[in-house]
Amino acid sequence: MKAGIYNGSNIELKEIVQPKLEKPDDVLIEVKTTGICGSDLRILHGIDEPQVLPIGHELSGLVVEVNDSRFENLLGKKVAVDTVSAGKACGTCRHCMNGQYTYCINKDLDSGGAYAEYIKRRVKGCFEIRDDMNFDDGALVEPLAVAVHALRKLSPSIGDNLLILGSGTIGLMCLYVSRQMNFNKIFITSKYKHQKNMANYLGADYILDYKDPDIHDIILSNTDGYGFDMSLETVGSYSSQIQTLTDAVQMTKNGGKIGVVGGFRVPVEFDFLVPYMKGQSLIFPICYNLSENKHDFEVAINLYNKTNIDISKLVTKTFKFNDIENAFNYVVNEREEAIKVHLKK
Repeated sequence: MKAGIYNGSNIELKEIVQPKLEKPDDVLIEVKTTGICGSDLRILHGIDEPQVLPIGHELSGLVVEVNDSRFENLLGKKVAVDTVSAGKACGTCRHCMNGQYTYCINKDLDSGGAYAEYIKRRVKGCFEIRDDMNFDDGALVEPLAVAVHALRKLSPSIGDNLLILGSGTIGLMCLYVSRQMNFNKIFITSKYKHQKNMANYLGADYILDYKDPDIHDIILSNTDGYGFDMSLETVGSYSSQIQTLTDAVQMTKNGGKIGVVGGFRVPVEFDFLVPYMKGQSLIFPICYNLSENKHDFEVAINLYNKTNIDISKLVTKTFKFNDIENAFNYVVNEREEAIKVHLKK
């Protein structure tokens, strides 16, 4: 099968062996649409060793093969796939028994990700999407589930004020989810014009220019001088000089909650004494899990397009799968235009 493999300098299409089903609950999914995640760009930031398997974790596709007759009802189903947690989890360790698949201690060996024609995962990682959702919609379920998980972990109270730092895909997904909750005011920071336009479309109460020197005064004046009840850092960094985590601490009230959703790929300088003295809680939502008998993917699918807001507008450009190298170059070079880029079969 064809797959996008990192060769040490860029991604190129190669022929690799199609994954084989081994465990009874393994299924084979024909990938239809894949999203390029910012975390996938790590291969372009300092890693120079060629890889043998494709990465990629935002996908939707068709179940085309099962390894046990018990699951034949899944054949031909359109699914969004949890590739990193439930889709690889053993199902029997203590974490899995509690629905915390992300923390599984016996995950399956890597068999390749979504930048390929086919992917193998376990049944419990496959979530059927609604009839009114297409494959492009299905590929947005994964980043939406990240936002769902983050807000479920923070457990907001009615009337809380929320700050979202960053207007990339995850920041905007957090905005979309939070607008369907009982927040009082939702602020979001944006760097580029197209992000600000999208944040406005998604219903932010206040869009902050991250470079505005008066940003802290604006926040205090809109929160009665207290700061936000909770904040979500969604930027992350490849640099040790990151400021967004420090800013989250400064802009969140004493006793408030800070959800760290952004991926920090290098050690960062951070003064833990400040949140310690402010009595804040640093919470690290990671991926998605089961909570109150519902997986975050299920919640995301239920929330998708339930309002008059069309979340598919986050997809700013689509490439053919065979054009994967140009797609990655576009994501890297067009930061002032791109939000979510899809690869489509």
